Amino acid sequence: MSNSPTPSTQSIAFTVPTHLAAALKETVEDFLAAAAGGMTPVQRAAEIRAQDRDASLDSLAYLVEVAEGSSGQARVAAQFLAGLYNGFDFPFSLTDFRRLDDDLMEHCIQVLRLDSRHATEVHRYFPNGEARWQAMTKRWGLADEPAHTPLPDDDVVHSCQYDSKLDAPGYRDVTLVVKVAVGIDDVRSISLALSAADSERLAADLVAVHRLAWTRGKPLDADENEPRPAWL
Repeated sequence: MSNSPTPSTQSIAFTVPTHLAAALKETVEDFLAAAAGGMTPVQRAAEIRAQDRDASLDSLAYLVEVAEGSSGQARVAAQFLAGLYNGFDFPFSLTDFRRLDDDLMEHCIQVLRLDSRHATEVHRYFPNGEARWQAMTKRWGLADEPAHTPLPDDDVVHSCQYDSKLDAPGYRDVTLVVKVAVGIDDVRSISLALSAADSERLAADLVAVHRLAWTRGKPLDADENEPRPAWL
């Protein structure tokens, strides 16, 4: 015996021309059959919305995983998520999508569908989400960036001075802070965020440059009494 509850019912009366009665009866029967199978347009639309929400949440979780990782596109993913968290403090330009591969860009678009319905703040989908978002923005130095900073021109070489580095214990990615002279009396501080892979490559390249220079004798730009570095 089935224990399924009996749905409540409501009587609806229509007065229609006699020649349309059979057609209306057939239409109602078709509708009831479709409703029983969950196939009415309204039911189908609700199902699609639910599936779309699930896909959006999966994409959001994936983007958070990328942003907290060390791939070459982690920082861009973090910028996108920070923009959803607080677009005023962390504006995300649409042109930044060009820095993502096709797969990550599709995940971003999927998350935008979720955010457009704005059922809740994006970080609230995760336990301790606000702390994770703040750690993400701090790790990538996003809070230190001036809003709407224009990108530098391509193929332009600027004289700069290494200032400092920002890193998080246990992570190999690093943010290099350099002071760049863009004018006679205009020196600006610029932060360069490097992934773990890029920071390793940079370290290897710099060591190779110094090793080659000292292998040939004293480097041409060395001071008179400058000793060979011990780390070589």
